Amino acid sequence: MKIILYFIFFIGFLFGNALVAAKQISPCSNRSSGPVKQCSTGKKEDKRKIKSNKKVLTPPQKKQHILPVASNQKKYSKTSGNSRNETLELLQQLADKKAISSITPLLQDSEAYVRDAAIEVLGQLNAKQAVPGIIPLLQDINSDVRDKAIKVLVQFRAKEAISSIIPLLKQKDSKARIDAMAALLHLEAKEAIPDIAALLKDSDSNVRMEALNTLKEMQGKQAIPEVTALLKDNESNVRIRAIEVLSLLQGKAALPAVMPLLQDKDDAVRLSALQALQDLGAQESVRGIIPLLRDNNAKIRSAVLALLTKIKAKEAIPGIVPLLQDSDFEVRSNAISALEDLQGKAAVPSIIPLLKDNVGHVRLHAVNSLSKLQKEELIPRLVTFLHDSDDRVRIRAMGLLKELRNENKGISEKNILPHVLPLLQSSDKNTRYTAVATLKDLQAIEAIPNIVPLLRDSEIEVRLAALETVAKLQAQEAIPTIIHFLKDKNPAIRVGAMNALVELQGKAALPHIAPLLHDEAIEVRSQTQEKLSQMQDPLLTNLINKATTLLLVLCPILAFFPLFLTGKKFFAGITVFIASALLLHRLADASLVIPYLRKGTMWREMYQAGLLFVFAGAMFLKLSWWIMVNLIKRSPALEEENATPELN
Repeated sequence: MKIILYFIFFIGFLFGNALVAAKQISPCSNRSSGPVKQCSTGKKEDKRKIKSNKKVLTPPQKKQHILPVASNQKKYSKTSGNSRNETLELLQQLADKKAISSITPLLQDSEAYVRDAAIEVLGQLNAKQAVPGIIPLLQDINSDVRDKAIKVLVQFRAKEAISSIIPLLKQKDSKARIDAMAALLHLEAKEAIPDIAALLKDSDSNVRMEALNTLKEMQGKQAIPEVTALLKDNESNVRIRAIEVLSLLQGKAALPAVMPLLQDKDDAVRLSALQALQDLGAQESVRGIIPLLRDNNAKIRSAVLALLTKIKAKEAIPGIVPLLQDSDFEVRSNAISALEDLQGKAAVPSIIPLLKDNVGHVRLHAVNSLSKLQKEELIPRLVTFLHDSDDRVRIRAMGLLKELRNENKGISEKNILPHVLPLLQSSDKNTRYTAVATLKDLQAIEAIPNIVPLLRDSEIEVRLAALETVAKLQAQEAIPTIIHFLKDKNPAIRVGAMNALVELQGKAALPHIAPLLHDEAIEVRSQTQEKLSQMQDPLLTNLINKATTLLLVLCPILAFFPLFLTGKKFFAGITVFIASALLLHRLADASLVIPYLRKGTMWREMYQAGLLFVFAGAMFLKLSWWIMVNLIKRSPALEEENATPELN
């Protein structure tokens, strides 16, 4: 048993010694920032010593201890985090004090993050005097520092940095090359065009694209040979951009180089080439363009049609006519437009069959073309168009009705009207709207019963059109409904109802529309005022309004005033009161200021009752006073008093 205990004690002793030895040779995880590197044990006593050492540092000493903390420029340890934060705080303090002279030396610091922060602060301070110190950092080994230096130099518009930026076009990093081009573009460094043109041969397509964009912005015509070479680039997007840049730099002189790209294997490239030819107006390229009318891509065929139409290539007509039967409806529509422009009336026989095309868009295009070329061809087909399955064709047909009627083309309205009336019930709001407007233009009085229900349509535009139409057709039966709409929740409907009512009733509509002068919507009030000013003499209206207001206040006074009059004045006061009351009632019906006192309103009845009550009260008091006075005069005591003086 003792042997076992000794063995356990011996093992424990060895284990303890191993732990102590490991602790003594373990590397320091925390070090002080002083010049003498020492381990920090983590005890409060050691921490107090470190803090006391920091307190006695002079500013120059502090800078020396802060800046060389991190040993790795790209990846910093947790230990350097505090030093980095302290450095940034110091830089911020210097920035707040605008101590540019103290910040500039930090551009040469051994730590990348210090140089980066110094550049940033100098940029914030707009310290252009620091440019000579920033330019060398364009060659810094740290990419972040280089990027920051370029950014600030561009911000300063430092043209003296151009010669130092140009070498960056040869950096291994493609992003660095692209950033350098962007900087040179901002600095308008046209002297760098040859170096940028060299990048058109770069292995990275993004660099080649950026070089093209930069040369375009710089108007780098001296790079035309290099740009032309990119028309054969392996990347389609580069070829497309090269077409655009070359067209801009050379104009029509670029046509010989662009023409071969009409046969490019990429659809987008062929489209771009066509667009360039269209922009350049290349009449001489017609022969090379016509074969593309048979291209497999519908967009190419449509683009060719647009180009041939623009350059007035009549020699292409034989190749365009077959496209009226193309499988793509957009191509058929574009072929109609092309023949309309190139052939004129001679294209009518070719276009007429497309009035029966299975696509509404094509039928509409054919109708529009024929309405310009030979409108008479459409007259026999109007009824068919009014029953077309496409809403747009029906709407266009109704528009043709108006045009043909105005041109006296012999349209029989009686034959057409039965075909228009069903369109008032269409599910398409635009069709209903156009149908109502068409019936108004046709003066179709017999259609009024069909139009009146549309005064309550769900669409505001249709309701407004219906209001205008019933007013134009003098539909008196619609007046009650229109008066109701004067209180509609929509201001536009209230205005429309007002206009319709005035057109139907004239001045008789004044009592109904006058309340709109106090409408909550300013547009309703202003339009009502304008409408009333057109219907009435402004001077007379103003006189009526002021007289009504005056009598409104004066009548209650006149009703009570006879109480204080006697003899003839009493009867004259009553006469004036009655005359004033009658005049007030007359003026109230014509006044626009007090519409609530018009005949039949509740306020008028209440005012009349109140006025009569005041007058009746005054007369009762007057009569009571008169009776009392006469009774006193006839009393026996007064008679004896009167007789006594006579005896004496």
